[in-house]
Amino acid sequence: MFSKDEIEILAFQRYKSNESYEKSVWYLAELCVRINKNVQNGFDIKPLETDNLVLLIRDDVNGQLIEPIEEEIREVAEVIYNESPPKSQLDWYISEKLLLLQEIKKTIEQNRKH
Repeated sequence: MFSKDEIEILAFQRYKSNESYEKSVWYLAELCVRINKNVQNGFDIKPLETDNLVLLIRDDVNGQLIEPIEEEIREVAEVIYNESPPKSQLDWYISEKLLLLQEIKKTIEQNRKH
């Protein structure tokens, strides 16, 4: 899927962007909820953990991502914020989840064509 080097590069780019802590928390929550809504057992994917999962797209995902509602994102953002991870950790997990979401999008796109 993707390598640790790819995550490091993205995390460093995020670090250099000087995005606020609050925006980073929200973005990580948004990525996690999007992933969770589109893969089977998606809620096993935790915001502040590295995931080594075989991703199976949910049966009700038909050609495009199922988008979360704001309340779902807010709930996850509150959990992340209350855990108070360092900004560098947020950058790392955002990068990892972003790459994971790109893989999910590719899989959905490939399945739509077949």
